[in-house]
Amino acid sequence: MGLVRDTASWFVACVATTLVLGACNGGSGSLELTLSLPSQADLRPTGMTTVTVTATAPGESPVGTTSVLSSGSVSAGDLPVGNDIQIGIVLRDVSNRIVGVGEAGQTVDVIGDQATKVSIPVRRPFVYAASGSALYSFDPTLDPRDAKFQGMLAGVTGPQFTVSVGGDRLAVISANQVQIVVTATNTVMGSITVPGMVTDAAAVPGSHKLAVAHGAGIAIVDVDAQTVENAMVGPVDRVTVGPGSDGLMVAYGLVGRILPPEKPSMLATCTGTSKIVAVPVDAPAAATPAPVTAGVSDLAAAPDVPMLFATLPCTGKVAKVGGVIEGGALTLTDFVDLERAAVLTVAGDRVWAAGTKMSAPACTTGCTATTPVACPQPNGNHLAYVTEGAHIIVKSIPLDGGTPITLDAPGRRETMVDKNDMARQHAQVLKALGVVPSDLVTLPGGQYVGLVTKSRYYIEELTDGFNTRILPCLDATTADWILIDMASSSVAQRVRTSCAVTVEPGAFFADWECDQPPEGERNAFPAQYTPTSIGALFGSR
Repeated sequence: MGLVRDTASWFVACVATTLVLGACNGGSGSLELTLSLPSQADLRPTGMTTVTVTATAPGESPVGTTSVLSSGSVSAGDLPVGNDIQIGIVLRDVSNRIVGVGEAGQTVDVIGDQATKVSIPVRRPFVYAASGSALYSFDPTLDPRDAKFQGMLAGVTGPQFTVSVGGDRLAVISANQVQIVVTATNTVMGSITVPGMVTDAAAVPGSHKLAVAHGAGIAIVDVDAQTVENAMVGPVDRVTVGPGSDGLMVAYGLVGRILPPEKPSMLATCTGTSKIVAVPVDAPAAATPAPVTAGVSDLAAAPDVPMLFATLPCTGKVAKVGGVIEGGALTLTDFVDLERAAVLTVAGDRVWAAGTKMSAPACTTGCTATTPVACPQPNGNHLAYVTEGAHIIVKSIPLDGGTPITLDAPGRRETMVDKNDMARQHAQVLKALGVVPSDLVTLPGGQYVGLVTKSRYYIEELTDGFNTRILPCLDATTADWILIDMASSSVAQRVRTSCAVTVEPGAFFADWECDQPPEGERNAFPAQYTPTSIGALFGSR
């Protein structure tokens, strides 16, 4: 049993634990959780009615119990007694929406017949999108029309990636710096210089360390000690961290990243091969990248078990990577089919991946990889339009390879309006030629997945019987932030952060622009921006 006591800034849960997992101490112990909340109202969770305490022991599935918050006792159920246990907290409101998340910054040892005290920072489940010039925040606990739903963090410079470090701190990575943000106040507390232009970053599970990929290798950054150890392995495009076969943490770097094409297979070729390099976190050293037999767009390591996964955009697969952890020749084993597989991560005991259901293009005399797609419209063969628009596919797959959960998101259409029509009702509605997920993050609790995407829309000109151009060729691009609810298989929230259209000159109706999306999906800032990466407090990317 546990007692939960709530004040303006903290509450405590005393949790009785018993032996439910093997290879750990017998008997029972007590776990006293001090949950620290921010003092600022805009950052502090509100409206919570239930608390879920989750404990994860190495190599085991998470064990969790949900209880109602009240002034009396609550039962946290059976939680594991043993070593290196990760403790997580999820707070939900009366509608079961997640309004608060927390996670112990370090793994804990829960010993039988002894009391173990752990302090856990608890925050609103903010999602962050970096554009290279600003860091934007989204608060999924608010209505999208609320003025505070979208925000911008002050004090950071040139943000390219965001990584949660224990939840109480956020690492904002720029060109060659790691800036540390205190999440209790959203203020910058300092920065650490890394030896190269950063291309990606990942948290080291169970620690306050980061693996940072850059143009000359992989740097291991200790946020607490503010030290940097570098492994000169050559340019690295993506990085992920997980245990090797000996249980020690390893940073896995992707060399020669192959991005999924924007256009469908009839209009684009997808070829190439990649390499993977492994660097021990505790003893970074130069290593030689090893080739794999396919082009890889992203890597993700499991945080608790020695497993590594890759997305293969050209073959439409998520694959399990062998050989890196085992120390042999690299192999790729099919894990699940996913068209135009682009990005992935591992959270808990599941693999999360996003790809694209490609559009169905129609060309004037037949679509090939050399068919032009451009405005002004080329003479001869060219893309005319698409009959079926492209859309995002997200899959959640058990680590053991069981049946995946698939969300086939509805195709997004964009409306272009005639600027000379005062009623703004003369419009063209375009289906997506292509949609590419740029980055993915899972939020704690396993319900929400955040994505940033880039989309393209195209339609040819319209002429009359005398070859007079009535409607121009339109070529539009958009950028979006999307929050997907896997529990309800729906897009929970979306913000279109930018939209631009190229218009072929000389048509009778000559002036066109992107129409405004619905109120809750509009960019709240004067300037448009294109997010290049996404992160979340206590999230996995």
